[in-house]
Amino acid sequence: MKKINVLQVCGRLGLGGTEKNLQIFTKYLDKRLFNVHVCVFVGGGEREKMLKDLGIRIHVVDRSQKKLIKLIKSKNIHVVYMDGYEEPFVTAAAQEAGASLMVRDISGRFENPETAKSIDRHLVSKMCALRFRKWNKITSEEFRQRCCVVYDPIDLEEVKEYGLSRKQILQKRKYLGIKRGDLVIGRVGRPDIEKWGHIVIDMMPYLVKKIPNVKCLIMGTPQVKKEEIKRKKLDKFFIYLEADPSDKSVIELYCLIDILVLSSKCGESFGRTIAEAMSCKKPVVVSSTPLVDNAQIELVDNGKTGFVVYSPKAFAEAIAYLASNREVARKMGLVGYAKVKREYEAKKTTRVLEKRIIELLQARGMEVPKKVLKRYEKVHYSPSNKEIDNFEFEYERRLKDCFGKPDLIKLFVYKYVVSRPLMLNVIKSIRLTNLRNMIMRFRERRQ
Repeated sequence: MKKINVLQVCGRLGLGGTEKNLQIFTKYLDKRLFNVHVCVFVGGGEREKMLKDLGIRIHVVDRSQKKLIKLIKSKNIHVVYMDGYEEPFVTAAAQEAGASLMVRDISGRFENPETAKSIDRHLVSKMCALRFRKWNKITSEEFRQRCCVVYDPIDLEEVKEYGLSRKQILQKRKYLGIKRGDLVIGRVGRPDIEKWGHIVIDMMPYLVKKIPNVKCLIMGTPQVKKEEIKRKKLDKFFIYLEADPSDKSVIELYCLIDILVLSSKCGESFGRTIAEAMSCKKPVVVSSTPLVDNAQIELVDNGKTGFVVYSPKAFAEAIAYLASNREVARKMGLVGYAKVKREYEAKKTTRVLEKRIIELLQARGMEVPKKVLKRYEKVHYSPSNKEIDNFEFEYERRLKDCFGKPDLIKLFVYKYVVSRPLMLNVIKSIRLTNLRNMIMRFRERRQ
């Protein structure tokens, strides 16, 4: 059998989670069976060198449909894998060039009805799958015909490569001005105000009363948040770190902290930061955001791998509880690591993606040798169809399962507005997908 040619496409090669997924899938796709190419709308970005070190050539199409069509045809691309969101000119190019199109959907929002039937769609979490089914009013059977859940890949090899020894942790903590016995919490994210929830700052006055010797390491802090922290006279508790062009600094931060804390205005469609911290055996405290993305409560099993909270006070109390119960925190870290290894590990997740690609091409007429099909017989979709179907009830339980009290107002709005198709038809008329694409194009041009 000739190799399957896959073209991975994204906006640019920055340090974001979307680009990280592209990099990991490119690294682990079986090169005995797949030729992998990478295409971006805009050249440059921190991950460009990382991909070139893997022997991957980067193709820049300058958002030109003609250039993309030419590239697909010249490389005889079988599958175009759009990473992040559905982009109309990529969809049109794949169709005109005769390639199958797969989209990694990071939102689970509304489909474009004109292109929906031509796209094999991957949702990145059960939460996104639940919302996609509900908001597009499709049955479980209809979902399975053209959609599946493929978790974001977490590269455990990076933890082995960049992880710190106990001696190195103590040395780096000392260099940062962290004393022995200090509680170290941390947050990682893009310096994007939309990725910053208020709770990480708002909970600090409660936390420092309970634990005066706390330090919070933050990587990716918007300037406006630094000013807010200073204005509230909390800056002595925060240490700002910068991400380097590799992923080494991120893994090192996970090693330096005792607990990961995370809150985001827009929530998480998957929660790569959470899963990476869990891969370093750290417990996680997150805020639940039922009115927006909320996959963080899918990754964090409340009371098992960390805590889910709603209020700043409960956030501080959850951290203080873990600080006072180090053995509980240690066991949570181990349970979280086991979950990552079982469900999100990069090689396992990539095998699921490979199987999906093969099944897609086989359904569209490509002959696949029996020995190849046999190789993937033991690769099972994770999560299973049953797990995806059952998540509607599990999600309702997780919304109420938290440390402290749930936010009853948010749960009411979720139940009677956000999850109602009638109300969502009104939202749909605003065309949120088109608005999001316009914003992303504007940002790319400025870069």
